Amino acid sequence: MAGGMRRIMEHLGLVDPPEYEEGYGYGYETQAPPQPAPPPARVRPDDGMGTIRPLPRDPAGAEPLGGGTSVTPIPRPARQVQQVKEQRVHVVRPQEFSAGQEIGDRIKQGAPVVVSVVETDPIVGRRIIDFCSACVYMVDGRMQRVAKSVFLLTPANVEISDSEKRRLQDQGLYKLEI
Repeated sequence: MAGGMRRIMEHLGLVDPPEYEEGYGYGYETQAPPQPAPPPARVRPDDGMGTIRPLPRDPAGAEPLGGGTSVTPIPRPARQVQQVKEQRVHVVRPQEFSAGQEIGDRIKQGAPVVVSVVETDPIVGRRIIDFCSACVYMVDGRMQRVAKSVFLLTPANVEISDSEKRRLQDQGLYKLEI
């Protein structure tokens, strides 16, 4: 029993383990101090070292850095800017975590979703909001709180129209000033 108590006290740092030794070990104190480095050798100006050779000032006479190759740009077609889509918002009032699949499917399809966890159990609601955050991240979208316990999930390149915002506000799912 005393051995177990000793180990607990060692673990808590109340006593030192029996094999612990103070200091740095045998022979540490007897080491000689390090010797200073020898001074650097001096170069005499007459030994041919340190001569300066002028470089040509004419860029045509200079050698190219890339080994004589030149870079030619490759023309590529311009990328088309994606149109911003306006869509009707799908409203989900989840009661169970399994409703997350419906939310994820709508986001994957590019549809905006309003998730209201007002009437959801707080633990389940927290899990659903975490899942929604991951879904929005997956599609490079955006998640914004639009009312108390109500979140708007919008995929990339999706815009919510003012009329749709008013429709959601009439349902109590969107507050224009938060």
